[in-house]
Parts: sequence; structure tokens; C-alpha cells
Amino acid sequence: MSDETSQPERLEKVIELRLPSKLGYERVAMDTASSLARRMGFPDDRVDSLKTAISEAVTNAIEHGNQQDAAMKVVVLLTALEDGLIVSVADQGRKPLAQVSTTNSPKIEEAFERDDKGGWGIWLIRELMDEVEFSTAPSGGNQVRMVIHLE
Repeated sequence: MSDETSQPERLEKVIELRLPSKLGYERVAMDTASSLARRMGFPDDRVDSLKTAISEAVTNAIEHGNQQDAAMKVVVLLTALEDGLIVSVADQGRKPLAQVSTTNSPKIEEAFERDDKGGWGIWLIRELMDEVEFSTAPSGGNQVRMVIHLE
């Protein structure tokens, strides 16, 4: 029998995905996150932003962190809160993402001037999500933590 005077239950659900480092598997993370976000009540434009940011983060983890080594995993954690969604993407690579600054966003003007048009992913992630933080993953690889708020 439950006690009616106890604290209200905090809505927090975690989904964990372990994906091989092979291009194409970013779609599994995108589809799972978009399904969860829709269930939470996110509008279509925010779901689209979430899908793009996750695609970029997982693709970076596959290509740069894990060097497309299919034996290495990309771990995606989706944590649903009452007011938003936290997405953590971690690779198992030993090479830190040197180009990522924790304080400065890449400048869009600089990206236009470069011959190599790569590097848009981090800029997109920062533009599309409400909070973004890069760090070392518990596994020793790279990790990006992204938050999108339910408006």
C-alpha cells in the first residue's frame, strides 16, 4: 500500500543504446530519440533539431573518436526528465577532440573560408541544443552531453 503523503515521483527514464562504430547506426539513435521526444510532447521542429544534433554527435563519435572501428561502441544515453531531455554520446576513442573548445563556439565565417568544409557538426549541435558540454567519457573516450528543454 502506497503512502499518499510521500514525495511525488520524479519522472526520469533512461534509455541506453550501444551502437557499433559503423556509419548508418546514427539513425538508430535518431529514431529512438525522436520517438521518445514525441512521447514527451516536443513539437516537430524541436524533434527535428534533436535528430540533427544526435546525428552529428554520433557520426563524430564513429568517425573521429572511434576511427570507424566497428568493434568499438558508441554509447548513447537518453534521460527523459519532466522538463526536457538529456542526451549523452560517448565514444571509446583515445584521441581527444582537440578542436573542441569548451568556451568558444566555432565561427561560421571561419568554416566558410576553409577548403575543408567539415567541422559543421559541433557548430550545428551548439546551435540546435539548449545546453552542450564536451568532456572525457567514463570509458576514457570523448563525450558530449546535450540538453533540450521542453518548452
